[in-house]
Amino acid sequence: MAHAFDQGHRTLEAEVEQIRSEARRRFGGFVLETVNPGAYFRERDWRLVDKHLLARAAEIGLLQFSLPAHVGGAGRDKFEWGVVVEELARLSLDPGFSVLVDTTVEIAEVLLSSDGQELIERYVPDLVAGRLFVALGAYESKDPYDYESTARLEGEEWVLNGTKHFVTGGLAADLFVMFVRDEASNDVLAFVVEKDDPGVAVIPLETMGLRTMGLAQVVLHDVRVPGWRQVWHADALSRFNTYARGRRIMTACGITGALQGVVENCIEALSSRRRSGRRVLDYPNVERSIGEMRMLLEASRATVHRALDGTRSPDRDAFFDEFATVAKHHAAESAVRIGQLVMNLQGGEGYISTFPWERFMRNVLGMIGGQGSQELLLMQLGQRTIVGLEGKRVREDAAELSVAKLADSWWALHAAEAVVEDPAGEFAEAAWSVVSAAELESTGMDPDRHSELVAFLDRAHAMAEAVRSGQAPDAMPRGPEGLFHGRLEGVAWVAWSWLACAIAQETGLLARLLRPCTVKEAAADLPEDFTRDLLKVLAGASLVQTDTHGRYTIDQRLEQVLIGGPRTSAFATRLRRALARAAQLRTGKPAAGRELMAGCGDDSPALGDVLVNSSLGRLEGLADLLVTPGARVGCAAGDGGRSAVALARNIPFASILALEPRQPAPNATGDVLVETRACDLDGFEEHDRLALAWLPTAGLPTAGLRRAITACAAALVPGGWIVLPNPLPPKHPIGAAAARLELELAGWTGPAEGDVEALLKEAGLGLVRTVWEDAVLGIRLTAARRP
Repeated sequence: MAHAFDQGHRTLEAEVEQIRSEARRRFGGFVLETVNPGAYFRERDWRLVDKHLLARAAEIGLLQFSLPAHVGGAGRDKFEWGVVVEELARLSLDPGFSVLVDTTVEIAEVLLSSDGQELIERYVPDLVAGRLFVALGAYESKDPYDYESTARLEGEEWVLNGTKHFVTGGLAADLFVMFVRDEASNDVLAFVVEKDDPGVAVIPLETMGLRTMGLAQVVLHDVRVPGWRQVWHADALSRFNTYARGRRIMTACGITGALQGVVENCIEALSSRRRSGRRVLDYPNVERSIGEMRMLLEASRATVHRALDGTRSPDRDAFFDEFATVAKHHAAESAVRIGQLVMNLQGGEGYISTFPWERFMRNVLGMIGGQGSQELLLMQLGQRTIVGLEGKRVREDAAELSVAKLADSWWALHAAEAVVEDPAGEFAEAAWSVVSAAELESTGMDPDRHSELVAFLDRAHAMAEAVRSGQAPDAMPRGPEGLFHGRLEGVAWVAWSWLACAIAQETGLLARLLRPCTVKEAAADLPEDFTRDLLKVLAGASLVQTDTHGRYTIDQRLEQVLIGGPRTSAFATRLRRALARAAQLRTGKPAAGRELMAGCGDDSPALGDVLVNSSLGRLEGLADLLVTPGARVGCAAGDGGRSAVALARNIPFASILALEPRQPAPNATGDVLVETRACDLDGFEEHDRLALAWLPTAGLPTAGLRRAITACAAALVPGGWIVLPNPLPPKHPIGAAAARLELELAGWTGPAEGDVEALLKEAGLGLVRTVWEDAVLGIRLTAARRP
């Protein structure tokens, strides 16, 4: 099927077409003139592909196409080889030919990776020249790794026993690469076995299709092989997985090429047929069937070529290729469906063995089980998808937590300063807990060291304030270098790294590093030397990497908190909160209001998203209440309208009533409509008739929280819910101590663990439960329902 391309744009399909053209030019005549003649009778009479065809394939450079140059190959890559295999399968009338050519190449590569030079020199030259044919024996049961075949070392020889039930090319093979299990170590090993070795029996397999591929069972009975024929000395299973990965994608290539051939032949066969004076090809149902075949074919080609393109990636998994698995599964499913369509279109001819359609159907069914059954492929993809997504989330969470752990050191320095400045102060006990958890109590804070710490923190806060006011310094001030020793020095460097991260986030530098940047590109409006200093500190903390061109880029695990959206605002507010609360500890001057509380302010977009898209299904009946005409949502956050706005955007058809002890700033609610009531957070009334009450607990003393919960409970309609975002302290000691200090600075003397649930029950609410929690955000959502 011809394709036209814009000459100014090099597409993947254009590259494929160029290689296909080369394959036709170099190998097409050989297939059409030498392989295809006699193919029908070979298949009919169960005759193997003639071995002399492999020798001829070597003479024209086909076998050597993708093999390395040092063994006489052309060194072409797997992308190019896959396209060649696809084109061979399209042109060939013998489905076994392209398979046996590829297995010869793939197994030769297996032997080239051997630990034994003698083995390579003995066999590989003859394989490359087409003088020997090799087959591989691995599978024994439905479980591809369940090996009953064994190897036992006796002196200098290995004794092999077992049966390989399905060996492609086994009848034609001069030698076999056999995978067996070591009786002593239970490790999987691989050996070269020659067909004439005593104890080797090759038994033909009668199959529905693929009759020219020489499918066989190979029985090993006390077969003795010398030690030099051991392919690898350990972990042959990993090597087999690499081989299977390659064969899976080449199987998909072969199927896809055969599909293109049968579709073209089907259309050609129909082109001369007429019915009722009209061409068969002009009937809508025929056009529709051919359209479906084309769709299936092109989808298969797209998945196959995507998988082939992935073979050129240095990050490709050595043992399992997801794209190859998708390609093989899709190609096999498409082949079965195309076969059905062809049979329908060809009518009675489709069932007669002298026509090609019946043979195609039989051969396609044989391809389905190759390189893993369809069900096995789906299970493997499912396992890989689950592990991949869970691993991605774990890595992303770990990156955020690593920043949070940097903040622990920031808190530790401020706590160490505070316990010396005011050992009996309001926050002294909480500060001492941080100092102890950070193992700084033994550092002996003498006056000189304390004065250095004070000066260091003065510089840190002055720099942060200058950046926030838009007056970034020309360079970073002096950091911890040379100021401290021992444990304190390490903590100071980590704290300095956290400060660099907070400043880089505030200025947009971190977001700019989502793509590789030079210092000048990363700086934007910041002084270049200041930016260079920040990048150096961030690189030292492994938050930023440099590439081979000297450009900087952020740790990609942090991408989700830098691209914008709820996670980004929550990440930024955690950094700002630690900076502001630490400054409050030093100066005694309270930080901003409740907008800096956990669960309030810029945490609220993420929590609003979680409420609707993750937790709503766990709050029975709430979704229906929220879309009832006149439904109201009450927000008792007191954070200047930020939480109310987040709720309004996530629940757009309910009216929002926000309780605000302070007058919200003009336009605080932006483009959404929020009704504001100027009162304390216990200001809901029974006539408010709320479907949902939202009550962040951070900063509320127990008595105030009790009053607020009671008011919310009274204002809820029957079946309405109250949801309380609660601070969730880290589990590691220093993080937990720092979180406690931060909450005390926010004025929180709230309930202990479990007391929130008790207060909800005390208010007459039921179905009390935790509906969601996130250790990274440090928030837990507790909910209860009014009966």
